[in-house]
This record gives sequence, structure tokens and C-alpha cells, in this order.
Amino acid sequence: MNITIIGPGAIGVSLAYSLANNNTVSLLVKQEHYNLIEKGKISIKELSGKIIDKEITIITELSKTDLVILAVKSYNIKNLVNELIRIDTPILCCQNGLQTLNRLKKEINPNNISYLVTGAGSSKIEAGISHRNGEGFTFIGQIEGHNGLNIKNISDSLNANGIKCGSVENIQDYIWLKAVINSAINPIATINKVTNGDLRKKKLIRAVEEICAESTAIAHHVGINLPLDPWKEIVTILDKTASNKCSMLQDVENKQETEIEAINGEFVRIASDNNLDATHNSLAVSKVKQITN
Repeated sequence: MNITIIGPGAIGVSLAYSLANNNTVSLLVKQEHYNLIEKGKISIKELSGKIIDKEITIITELSKTDLVILAVKSYNIKNLVNELIRIDTPILCCQNGLQTLNRLKKEINPNNISYLVTGAGSSKIEAGISHRNGEGFTFIGQIEGHNGLNIKNISDSLNANGIKCGSVENIQDYIWLKAVINSAINPIATINKVTNGDLRKKKLIRAVEEICAESTAIAHHVGINLPLDPWKEIVTILDKTASNKCSMLQDVENKQETEIEAINGEFVRIASDNNLDATHNSLAVSKVKQITN
């Protein structure tokens, strides 16, 4: 199977590394990542600390392929829509929050869209180098219709290469689950500049719990059947990824744009449309924006 992964960040490199053993994988990067183009390889730092290199094809232009995996930040999706429409290829999304799902369903044939949702911890050391620093759930599925051979192939490939991945028919419920979890962990960790494990402290865990409860209530109100208990998953994630810095905190430290609007901002928007309370999510958006401005 020919797969093009867009984005040499934490999730893009991790997926490229795992999928390249069973598929023909190309990693699409910007021209500015000339060092990656010259090296023609990516690197993974395992939980043990061991660093493993893998040769891979690095490209700078998108062309027809069997599957495109979008491993860029949610705010970059708008810049890719026209290209995705042009090549008319099945797409696998990995973005945090609900914004990408809601955008692409309006602009691209939903039958071409699938999603991968993961709670595993990873961080970008630099472009092309990813650190796997925590285990967690991973699920994959088609947005509409039944899962086909692409989904089976990705799931089988990940399972064969160290990432436990389940194929599900209700992936939109899992996207919402991850969005609820992210809405609670990411802003509180970012505002307080702490690792996931530090969120277990009494003062911080209360703030995490408040956002989790609010986001869960919003999900339930709009008819989402969350497949797992978000709070239980948060407790597990904080334990299993204790040393990990959430992606939003990494963005702030790297002076990059955050996904606060795609995550908490989307909950605020959905709550407003349905006359629901989103006080804690709204406050999180405000505080993270104060930091980044």
C-alpha cells in the first residue's frame, strides 16, 4: 500500500516508522526541512531511551497515492483542503479536537475520510525525530460507511509494529472522547507549565476534572455516546504518560501556535449553538491565549 504522511512531527514520524515495515511510505515535508530531504531518514526514541533510525522517502509535493495521512496541526488543515480535493484520495486524520472533523466533513466526501485517535504520549524532538514517551489507547475507523481494506491494513500494520490499535465502526464517538480528554488535560498543563504527571496534584486535578465534566456534558447533550469514561481515561493517561508534556505545552515552549481553538474553542462554539454552559472551556481558551500573546 502506498501511503503519504504529511508532517514530520511527533505523530507523523511515529506513524511513518511503524507503517514503513509493511507499506511503501513517503513523508511529505516543507522545503525548509532540507536537512530531512538530504538525510532521507527519520528517528524514533523509544521508551527505553534507545534511538532507532529508519530510511524513508522524503518528498515535498503531494501526488496521487493510496492513502494520505494528515499528521499536521489542526490549524494547518485549511491550507491543504484544495490539494486534498485535487488528488481525490482517501484521507486518514490524526488531529486533536473537533475542528478538523467538522471542517472536512463539509468540504470533502465523508466516504474518503477516516480517523486515527490515540492517547499514547509522544513528543517532537525536532523535525523527523519523535520521542515515544507513554502508552495509551489507539483506535481507527471510517467516518461514514463501513471500515474497508485501508483501515484493516493500517490497523494490522500498527499492531504488528508495537502500537496496539483497534478498528471501530463508531470512530466519531472516539474523536469526541479524545477531544474531551484533550480539553481537560492540555490547557491546565499548559497554563501551569507542568508535565501530565504533575496534573495529579490536588489543586490541578480539580481544574482538570471541572473541564472534563463540562465537556462530557456538552458531548452527551448533542447525542454523542462516549465509548469510554473520559475521567477514567484521563486518570490512566496521567499515570502512563506522567513524564510527557502535552502537545499544547510543547507548542508554547516552541513559540508555535496552539490548538486551543480547535480543542476548547470548539466546545465553546458547540455549547453556544446549543445554549449550554461552557464557562470552564471559555476560561481555558482565554488563559492560554494570554500566555501565547
